[in-house]
Amino acid sequence: MKLLVPVVLFLILVLIVGAVFVGRAGRKKVLRQIGQLTAYCRQQGWSKVAPDRQIGARTLLPYQATGSAQLNVQAQFAGVHRGVEFQAAQIARPPSARRTTFQRVGVVYVPRRVPGPRVQIAERGLSSATFLTRRIAVDNGPFDAVCHVSAEDEGFARTVLHPGLTAALAQDARMRGTVVALEQEYVAALQTGPLTPQGLQSMLDLLVDVDSAVPWQSLAPQR
Repeated sequence: MKLLVPVVLFLILVLIVGAVFVGRAGRKKVLRQIGQLTAYCRQQGWSKVAPDRQIGARTLLPYQATGSAQLNVQAQFAGVHRGVEFQAAQIARPPSARRTTFQRVGVVYVPRRVPGPRVQIAERGLSSATFLTRRIAVDNGPFDAVCHVSAEDEGFARTVLHPGLTAALAQDARMRGTVVALEQEYVAALQTGPLTPQGLQSMLDLLVDVDSAVPWQSLAPQR
């Protein structure tokens, strides 16, 4: 028994030291990844800015992907791409008693030209973006076969998702692993995992293309 106590204490000490080592290695990896992303943004003429503390109010996507409102914006960037102002962020859900690992997502969002009902587009299949949401068919066979649309207003969603846009999205490889949402005042895209230069560029180009394809003039309130 006397011999057992030192062994147990030694094992506890090893576990503590190991946890500290893993934590430090993880932080170094995140800092290195964010450094690479920052360098890429700087090359494009974009800036690293203060975290957007209201990001959860601008888009529902981070909460939907992580299931938590307690999120940490690890890095935030802003700039102009193809004439459109945007912001992008890497967001982390810290570990909790229920989920012991970090979860990271990348989000890009641009101002929505005409405020209105929410419309979301995701890949077909069970995911956090499709779970417990009713799918709307927009009567475009190839698009309906690969995309899950949910919306507050079905008529509005069908107006936004006109045949030209749905035909393009049905064949767009950038939609794989990406969720796009027309929020009330922003158009946003999200991918799970760290925000990489490739992911940022892909989501940003996709958002600009969607923004340019939506018939905003016809959606503006009539005066």
